[in-house]
Amino acid sequence: MSATALETEVLSRVAEDYEAPHTIAGDIARDLERSISEAEVLTALLSLARSGLVQAYVYEPSSQRYRAISASEASAAQDPWFKAKRASYAT
Repeated sequence: MSATALETEVLSRVAEDYEAPHTIAGDIARDLERSISEAEVLTALLSLARSGLVQAYVYEPSSQRYRAISASEASAAQDPWFKAKRASYAT
C-alpha cells in the first residue's frame, strides 16, 4: 500500500493506543500545520483498516472493553476507535 502523508501520520498516532478521529485530529492538524477535520482522519483510519494495517473497534461500556469490528462496520459505527496491528508498528 502506498500510504498518503495523512495516513502515515494517522498510523503513527494509533501505534501505541486506541484512538478515535476526535482524539487525534487536533494534534495532527497542529503537527502538519494545516487544517485537518475529524472526517479526514476517519477516512484515513478506514483506509488503513481496509488495508489491514489498523484494526477497528467499538468500545462497550458495559464490559469496559474494546470489541474488534470490520472496516465496513466501522464506517457505519457512531464512534469507532482504531489501533495499529503489530505488523504495522514498524512503518
